Amino acid sequence: MERIFLPIVIGGGVIVLVGFLIWLFLHLEKKRTAALQAIAEELGLHFSATQSEDLSARMQKFPLFNKGRGRKIRNVMSTETDLARLTIFDYQYTTGGGEHSQTHRQTVVAMESEALELPNFSLRPESIFHKLGAAIGMQDIDFVEHPEFSDNFVLAGDDQQLVRQCFDNELLNEFAKRKGVSVETAPGSFIYFRSSLSRRCKPEQIREYMSQAYEVYSAFIDRLTRPISNLN
Repeated sequence: MERIFLPIVIGGGVIVLVGFLIWLFLHLEKKRTAALQAIAEELGLHFSATQSEDLSARMQKFPLFNKGRGRKIRNVMSTETDLARLTIFDYQYTTGGGEHSQTHRQTVVAMESEALELPNFSLRPESIFHKLGAAIGMQDIDFVEHPEFSDNFVLAGDDQQLVRQCFDNELLNEFAKRKGVSVETAPGSFIYFRSSLSRRCKPEQIREYMSQAYEVYSAFIDRLTRPISNLN
């Protein structure tokens, strides 16, 4: 009898455990949504717990939103001024399969403005895998005169010359202070996030995260006001 009931007991225990983990996950996500909604109200931002089709369509131009599967946008906070539209939200997608699948979660800030006349590029922290990739010819735009930036970031773009011109010394200095961040640009917009797996902002960090993205926006706008003679 023990041989019959033992697998049943073990199986039942596994089901209970899985059920508890699913409940805990949903409970924590619900708690996060409520906390973010409260933060949005405090900051005067519009809030939606689910994505809009318009937002999803606007984000498709960025490489981040064309990776993996199971892509979801949640907890959307937004505001619009005369200068720019700012949207901050939770984003997740899954790569790999089976035991090797990974769900990546980020808090993403999107800044959209007609003034952002930037070349298309992606900027992300450099890892050992990127260094190996560069050794076999993968694109990484380096600046010999600014090793701190080049040692910490992978920079790639559709037009290397335009991207290189965009990153003058002042902009290189600005990003050298921001190790660990990622930026992707498209016509009239950019997104700002941290690439680390499961690196979403805590609700109490939202204000600071928005401030960081606005500082990057200001750095880009300042760059666009400097004369072409200052370019590399």
